[in-house]
Amino acid sequence: MTTQYVQEIDVNIAVAKWLHSNGWQLERISMPHGRGIDSIRNKAKLEAEFTAVGISISNIEFRPTGEDIRARKDGILWRIECKSLGADLPSSTVRSQFDRALSSTVSNYNQRGRLRLGLALPEEYNKLVRGRVPQALREAINLWILLYVSADDEVVVFAPEKEIPEGS
Repeated sequence: MTTQYVQEIDVNIAVAKWLHSNGWQLERISMPHGRGIDSIRNKAKLEAEFTAVGISISNIEFRPTGEDIRARKDGILWRIECKSLGADLPSSTVRSQFDRALSSTVSNYNQRGRLRLGLALPEEYNKLVRGRVPQALREAINLWILLYVSADDEVVVFAPEKEIPEGS
């Protein structure tokens, strides 16, 4: 897998903007943290991007843990896990990161009905999503896949019942 570096904050911002543009109220964001991540710069970037599209951060709770994005609309709760993509990582490391992201997403399944789970990833994870996340699982737990296309800074969304085509 030839990969480029995609920061988690870029995935978070793109997904949050997509949610907002589709009428979802952002409730909570977990800012990326860890070795080599500049949390102060990331928060400033998020605030600037949100301000540019009219998203107020005054009602958004920022937490260091939990799902990466929590949003609500019409009584439906959406819990989304976002993942970055490191440059030139061995495919085994990329797969391990994907497996951890999927595990975190599934662990957010804490209620039946009126809950959507989301797994937001750079588009380069498409092959792993297709090979490791069965359609039956997606439908059973209402798991949506959100692929971030960094070249276009857009999010392509796949509902649980929608097949994910190759090269999406």
